[in-house]
Amino acid sequence: MKNWTTKDLLNAAFDFKGIVPDSSAWNEQNLIHNKPRLIRFRRLNSLFKAFELFEVEKQEKSIWSIFKEKKNNNDLKKVNISSIFNGNFIFHRGEFEYTEIKEIIEKEKVFESDNYSGLRDVYFFYSNLIKYRYKIENVLMHNSGVLEASSLGFRSVISLTDDFNNNIRNKIDEIDELLFQIINPKGLSFNEEILINEYNFPTDDLDAIDLDNF
Repeated sequence: MKNWTTKDLLNAAFDFKGIVPDSSAWNEQNLIHNKPRLIRFRRLNSLFKAFELFEVEKQEKSIWSIFKEKKNNNDLKKVNISSIFNGNFIFHRGEFEYTEIKEIIEKEKVFESDNYSGLRDVYFFYSNLIKYRYKIENVLMHNSGVLEASSLGFRSVISLTDDFNNNIRNKIDEIDELLFQIINPKGLSFNEEILINEYNFPTDDLDAIDLDNF
């Protein structure tokens, strides 16, 4: 069975966001009649639990005050797949998990007077980097829907943009490694059998479902 890594998790999140761009629809009720989307949603929920991507519940207090008071009990935990794109899961982590990220953040500071502010800086670092990474993903997928090019001009620009994208891919691993360190500082990975038995990972054949619903 497949071994799921942070890269697989991120790819699954990008895939889902590309198919369902409106985050207000990221729930069972809205997806129940679309099996390909529903199975992807359920997979992500299982993966989020396994990789401990919990989000702070919305409360009367701000996210900053919850963090400041160090409230980290199970009552504040929930899974929300939007958190991989906004970074709210970071506030359920300890600062000690991000010592390497802290060094990178401080190395890139513009003003000498800048002081590292812990998880708050990790949050801003991540939330902007993931937006940048997703934009790159859309650029890399620019030619993915082209099945046939009808003219020389079209074929030429596909070849040219593919060359540009290959150059981007050579650098993208550096960005991904930073994201991986923040998403999964413990370096966790999971055999699919464990995900099925312990995290209710769907056993549906997604490739066959996609084919049936094409």
